[in-house]
Amino acid sequence: MIVYLSRVFQRDAKRDGVTDEGCREAVRRAESGLVDADLGGGLIKQRIATGNRGAAKGSRAVVFYKRGKLAIFLHAFPKSRKANLTKSELDEYLKLARLLEGLTAAKLKELGATQGWRELKL
Repeated sequence: MIVYLSRVFQRDAKRDGVTDEGCREAVRRAESGLVDADLGGGLIKQRIATGNRGAAKGSRAVVFYKRGKLAIFLHAFPKSRKANLTKSELDEYLKLARLLEGLTAAKLKELGATQGWRELKL
């Protein structure tokens, strides 16, 4: 399983107190079939605990996810600031998901290197 944190996600995570371990736990839950919301098009929304708040009151992550193969964390937002994605935000993430779906492993690795993505070891 390959896991990437996009540059935007890394910025959001730092701001909101999302840790690498919180991301690992979100992937583990998804791998065991516990997906908080299936947004369609290969996108899921997962809860991530932040600080002393549990996952229910922590942050949400938008993740491009292919079970057993790939997870790319795209965006994080605290539930206290925003309840959900807007329709236009979801549409933009779905467009991105269609692009990501067609990429080879080599192209993903190249994209990660050139766009400031960081690989997260599980």
